[in-house]
Amino acid sequence: MNIYDIKNKANEVLRQPNQLFKVILYVGIIQALFSALSGLFDGILGSIISLILSILTVTLGHGIIVASLKVVNNNGNLVDEKEDSLVGIKRFGQLFPTYFLYRVVVALAGIVVGVIGMLLMYTMITDAQFSNLSQLVLMYVNKSTISQDEIVNIVASLSNVFSFVFILVIIISILSVYLSLKFGLFNYILQKYNYTGLTALKESSRLMKGNKWTLFKLEFSFFGWMILAGLVSGVVAMFVETIMPIPFLVTFITGVVSTFFSAYFYDVKLNTCLAVFYEELDYADKIVLSYSWRDVYDDWKLCRKD
Repeated sequence: MNIYDIKNKANEVLRQPNQLFKVILYVGIIQALFSALSGLFDGILGSIISLILSILTVTLGHGIIVASLKVVNNNGNLVDEKEDSLVGIKRFGQLFPTYFLYRVVVALAGIVVGVIGMLLMYTMITDAQFSNLSQLVLMYVNKSTISQDEIVNIVASLSNVFSFVFILVIIISILSVYLSLKFGLFNYILQKYNYTGLTALKESSRLMKGNKWTLFKLEFSFFGWMILAGLVSGVVAMFVETIMPIPFLVTFITGVVSTFFSAYFYDVKLNTCLAVFYEELDYADKIVLSYSWRDVYDDWKLCRKD
């Protein structure tokens, strides 16, 4: 299965793109509202409210999974824009543990690699470099200033440290992408088979064996549209900020605008393609498993005859 076939199948099933478009837009409106609300409060109360709203948004996108699977399985007429967009909130208790586990696994892997890398760097760094690095950190924290020549000398002495950190960031980024591909189907598995937690992640890992590169190419093929949507959204956001004096409305409107252009340029097609990709893998896997069990049964019958 290649991305050309996946996109053709997506075009075939996407007869009524407005339905999925509305679900994505409604989810984006809720997300934008949460983001705007989190900016209304300061201090400890603001931090608590931001944390609560951030937790609620973890499962918010599941409604798009529900709607896209309906579309791909020729049940687009069953898409309920308002109901499907609220699935992530209504089924929060059921969905959150699996979504949270996925994020923890990806983040924890990056943290472990980062800590190991920093420990290695600490063993390699000289006392003079450590002193210069501390000076840079203190200068940033205290917002103090030093001469340009001193900055140039400090940076030059830390060139190998910066190179090491740059390589470490690349390694962590590659690892994060790899894990997101490896476990990238957990939400579809959660929706279709109600597998939760590690079971969903393991099933995704099993299905994605030999298919990670295809998924990467599929998602990357929309990269140009993502950039275009980001540029258009950015221009509109700057215009809104110049005419709108209320921060709450600025955050909310820019969030909605960003979702609108993302859905218009690529998100509807991308989510349909991802659902097609999953269903094709799942269908092929069922065929393989059915033939495997049939072979076992045939071998058993032959043994009995012997």
